[in-house]
Amino acid sequence: MAELSFGTTTDLLKNALDGASLNQTVIANNIANVNTPNYRRETVSFKEALAASLGAPPDPDELGLAVDNPRHIRVADGVEPTPYHTPPIHVDEAIEMRADHSNVDVDQEMAELAQNTGYQQAMAQLLKVQYSQLGQLFRENP
Repeated sequence: MAELSFGTTTDLLKNALDGASLNQTVIANNIANVNTPNYRRETVSFKEALAASLGAPPDPDELGLAVDNPRHIRVADGVEPTPYHTPPIHVDEAIEMRADHSNVDVDQEMAELAQNTGYQQAMAQLLKVQYSQLGQLFRENP
C-alpha cells in the first residue's frame, strides 16, 4: 500500500524531520563514543539529500516547453527532482585530535546537537501548521 500524502510541502517537512532524527541519532552516537579509543565520528548529509530531492527551477530567461510524454524533449526545464531516500552515514576520516586516536570533539558535537535540535523543532512546527491548515480545510468543506 502506498503512503498517504498530503502534498509536496507536507512530504518535504516529513523528510526533513526524518533526516533530522537520523542526524540526532548519529550525533548522540558520537557523544556516547567520545572516550572510545580509535573511534571515528560519523556525519549525515541529509540536508543535501533533501535539497537534491527538490530539483532546480528552470532558467527564467529561457522559455520552457511543457511535455506530457517521456519521449518529448525537455528544454529549459531545470534539474529534475530526485526521490528522497535515507542519506548514508559517512565516517569522518579527519586527523585525530586526541591521544586515544579518536576524532570526536565533544564541544563540536554538542554545538551540532543544539543546531540540529533547533532545526528539528522548526520543521515540526511548520509541519504542525501544515496539518492545522489541512484540518481547517476539511472542517470548512462538509
